[in-house]
Amino acid sequence: MRAGKGIGILLAALCAAAPVAADYKDSYSRGLEAVKDGDWATVRQRMQEALADNPAAAPRVRLYGQRWEPYVPQYYLGLAAFRQGDCATAMAQWRSAANVGVIGSVPALKAEQDRNAASCETRLAQQGKPEPAKPEPPKSGGTVAPDGDTPKPNPPRPEPPKTEPPKPEPSKPPKPAETPLAQRVPAPLLEAFRNYLGGRYTDVIRLNPDSFAEPRARAQAYLIRAAARQIQAGLDNSAAGLDAARADIRAVRAASPSLSPDPALFSPSFRRLYSETR
Repeated sequence: MRAGKGIGILLAALCAAAPVAADYKDSYSRGLEAVKDGDWATVRQRMQEALADNPAAAPRVRLYGQRWEPYVPQYYLGLAAFRQGDCATAMAQWRSAANVGVIGSVPALKAEQDRNAASCETRLAQQGKPEPAKPEPPKSGGTVAPDGDTPKPNPPRPEPPKTEPPKPEPSKPPKPAETPLAQRVPAPLLEAFRNYLGGRYTDVIRLNPDSFAEPRARAQAYLIRAAARQIQAGLDNSAAGLDAARADIRAVRAASPSLSPDPALFSPSFRRLYSETR
């Protein structure tokens, strides 16, 4: 999941109109085409859509017809982040359990990942090094002369004309410091977002949105739980789970009518389900 403008408020889920497999294969295929074009922003978006619909990596899946490809969205999310200079996100994706369990069976991708990971480790190590200290100017009052010459004293400076000291301006009260986003968002809600992006949908489903007093936080909790319920319902082929996702969507609208799923983070199937549910 896209780690760009800080941590942000993240949301997602699935749709009843189309089967899960078709959606993730379509998103993954589009992501592979974007890799060929070097369009890394689109790669991240498409691979995140595929990951939301199907988080289980596989050495080989049939995308369509007779086209078979390794299904490793976490690898390509890491590659896109690496190409965009985000080594921390790249390493997190490559080290995820789903990617580690499959990438070793795809030698070409594993070799490129190892090269890029080594480059990232070097970059991250260099970022932690302190900058070298700048040399201090000479403390003598004269001008430094070349080797072998006698230093020449600086000529005396004329005294500036005496003026009245400026009147102090009334001090302005300091602006209150803005609370960091991570402190404004409740910790259980942030943890639910992390679990969702990590594919731990059953953990997200255990979230209790009614425990949040603030209406928008409660609406976001219902939205992320609806997304997790819809994906899990698709994996389990559960009509009851899909109905529960719709109920959560209705609760989102009741708590915050203006809230809607972010297209960069939620799959098209979930956004369709969200728009169709009344």
